[in-house]
Amino acid sequence: MKTAYLDGKKWLFILLFLFFGAMEARADIQLWEDKFILTGFLRQELAVHVAPKNPNNEAYQDSNNRINLSRSFFLTEWILKPNDVFKFYSKMRLIHDQTDMLEDDLLDYNAFPLSTPRYGSYLRPTDDDNIVFEVCELYGEADLGNLWLRLGKQQIVWGEMISARIMDIINPLDYSWHFMFEPEEFENIRIPEWAARMVYNFDQDTLPWFSEAFIEGFYNPGDVSPNINPQPGAPYKFTPDPSPVFVTNEKERWGDDEFGFRIGGRVGQFFGTLNYFNVYTDSGYWQYVSGGPRPPFFTDIKYPKLDIYGLSMNYAIQPPIDTTVTFEGTYTPEQPYYDIQSAMPEIVEEGQWKWALQLQRSTFVFPTPISAMNLRMQFTQTAVDGNPDKLKSTPAPFDRKSNKVDKTQNVLAFLADQYFWSNQILINAKVIYDMDGAYYMVPGFKYAPGDYWYFDIYGVFLGGSDRRAGTFASMYWSDEVFARITYQF
Repeated sequence: MKTAYLDGKKWLFILLFLFFGAMEARADIQLWEDKFILTGFLRQELAVHVAPKNPNNEAYQDSNNRINLSRSFFLTEWILKPNDVFKFYSKMRLIHDQTDMLEDDLLDYNAFPLSTPRYGSYLRPTDDDNIVFEVCELYGEADLGNLWLRLGKQQIVWGEMISARIMDIINPLDYSWHFMFEPEEFENIRIPEWAARMVYNFDQDTLPWFSEAFIEGFYNPGDVSPNINPQPGAPYKFTPDPSPVFVTNEKERWGDDEFGFRIGGRVGQFFGTLNYFNVYTDSGYWQYVSGGPRPPFFTDIKYPKLDIYGLSMNYAIQPPIDTTVTFEGTYTPEQPYYDIQSAMPEIVEEGQWKWALQLQRSTFVFPTPISAMNLRMQFTQTAVDGNPDKLKSTPAPFDRKSNKVDKTQNVLAFLADQYFWSNQILINAKVIYDMDGAYYMVPGFKYAPGDYWYFDIYGVFLGGSDRRAGTFASMYWSDEVFARITYQF
């Protein structure tokens, strides 16, 4: 560990140099009047582990680790807008991960598996287990009146639910470094992909019964990546190692296209969209090919293509109720599962409904001039269209305590944000309860004494009786206290 630490010190000096250099900068640096702007931040994160040892790392560590994450970021956003029509945007990040350097009980592991050249499109020219530079977003835009175009490496976000990806399913996720425990949830772990995006806004007289009517579409010509999971030995590794009796062959989707579109508009206080996605699964599914009766067994890892149909609705209820109601729902006719009766991994397909209903409002809990508290309450349900008794959620042999599929999964979520002290202090809480017996709680505190510095500290606590694969309780070993300091410019 000492050698690795000394090798990494040069990168720490680089980050410190950048940090103190940026302290002389100010927000929205005008490189060319208001046409070329530079913004960004420097950040240090630290997550202290406060739970039992990760059972999925039994082969990689003898003792429980004390640190889940120690990582430095230097992020810049470059915005060039030469006129009212064109805009060019780039987001670049230099990241240094010190976790396995500072933690004796973790073996060396690859902190940046997204840098693998297998998919070849991440714009990460470095190849190092502990430091990486990347151009994470790079695109150009054209605003041509009613028509808006964006071409390049980008995130495309159509959903807005708490800890639930219902419409937000276009970009895969990088689970390798902090799962979904960032305060921004998915914003920092979405994997941008090369795509074209188009929005056409209809004139009011074209559709007089609608206002704000539009049609939007995206097309990914082949930059298709799966979710990136933690590597063996990583603190957040959430799956056990596969059995050595299986020899796997990944059927990657690189080069295959994806697309989708939505049409929407407003009638009074009601706004809605109809959505269609033609996309691949972000997680791979095992399919037995050949072998037996003795090992090895040859298995393909497939990413089936899905047709997903969606609906979203927003309705603003007027005072005194003063509440925004949001609904998102999708139906997938051929959602992949595993055949419960097969001794080998066998993919089967079944219809799946997934929907969420959210209520959001602001209310004054404390006397003015303290700001109003923002409250969000949400119910999410995932339902199997057919008979779940023939399905299991993982390729492992069936076990009611690990991979049983229920007819419905019902989840309640509550989120509260309250600012104090002239909005310099934010106290918030997120509580998610799976009604089968699992929970996920995140209390948080943020202090922003000015325009440039802010400090966050959060707790992450998961548990419950239902420890089946994929539940919050199955990650009972990941509890942590998470802090970060950020200087933005």
